[in-house]
Amino acid sequence: LLEQRSISTKKAGWCHEQCQDATLDWDLPISSFALGICIIIVASMPLFIRLKEDKSEAEPRDEFLLRFWDQLQRRATWQIILYGVISHITFGVHNAAKPNANYKWLGLTTFQEQIMIIFEKLAFCVGIAFFRKYALNVSWRKIVIMGSLIVVIFNSLYFLIIFDIWRNTWFYMFTDVSTSFMHTLNILVSWAVMVEVAERGYEAITYAMLTAASNCVIPLSAVVSYQLLAFFPLLTEQDSIAADTPQVRKEFAILQSLVIVLNLTSLLALPLLPRQKKETREIVSMGEKSPTCGKYVIYSLISFLCYSSIVTFVTVKYHDSYGCLKIFGGRGCTEHESSIPALFLVSSILAFCYGTNFFLSYWPILNGENFGA
Repeated sequence: LLEQRSISTKKAGWCHEQCQDATLDWDLPISSFALGICIIIVASMPLFIRLKEDKSEAEPRDEFLLRFWDQLQRRATWQIILYGVISHITFGVHNAAKPNANYKWLGLTTFQEQIMIIFEKLAFCVGIAFFRKYALNVSWRKIVIMGSLIVVIFNSLYFLIIFDIWRNTWFYMFTDVSTSFMHTLNILVSWAVMVEVAERGYEAITYAMLTAASNCVIPLSAVVSYQLLAFFPLLTEQDSIAADTPQVRKEFAILQSLVIVLNLTSLLALPLLPRQKKETREIVSMGEKSPTCGKYVIYSLISFLCYSSIVTFVTVKYHDSYGCLKIFGGRGCTEHESSIPALFLVSSILAFCYGTNFFLSYWPILNGENFGA
């Protein structure tokens, strides 16, 4: 959002995300912003000189790659990777109509939004401290269940805003920050598992692989979130949301409920998550391997990483031309843009999540096995 005094537009008054003719006294293209971030990162590299590490003889590249492939075949590794991917996609789906509703119904300002972001970062720090002090030895599954259910409760409070029972900006900010705190607990569980899965000498690459697997699916959650709006046409425009008719509230409530249900389905992947350190070590010690699952993980991650890279490049380099395409998680560049490619992508994403989870978690149970129990 920008301050009203910074723009001039043909429409009277201030708008949000729809001022096509707005002009600014200054200009900072996304590409320049990204370049600035790169410059800061490069400038910080000399600080790594102070890091001291005992020198060790590097393994031959072929031997290193073979051992890494051997580790990727281990059940403990690919099981955790797939859990992170599936849970992050389904739990990362959000209500894409909220920003417009917050502007029209709550009058959320730039200042308030920045305050909310600051408190979200503080909630993240508090979540880390809380996890380190009280939750290190608590069942990881219980933490995820507790965090997910509390997130659902706070997301459900948005119904008070939808039906005009209590439309207060600071109330919304409180629920959003509280949700960020519980999200932190869910993220920390994935980090805790990495410590137990990583093989000595391969901690860094294991951590990089597990975090990359979780982060590269973020654009997929965005695509699913925005394509849900295709089924609720009244929620795609600010003017219709501003009308605040009973039909608008009904569609908004249905969309919010659908998002909550999708978030809850992330719990279906819990059988892939070990309960605690002891169970993780037992899985590692079993030495169970599956080249098929290892290849499946690699092909999946390469596909997700390619898509994420393309989305990042296109939305930064060609933001004005192609960043709005639905297939890239945008709202659509024209009114007549087809939703078929994006809906096909959404269907494929959900089929991957629920199909993979069913085959690994519940199909063995139906066959009388005890996988992940």
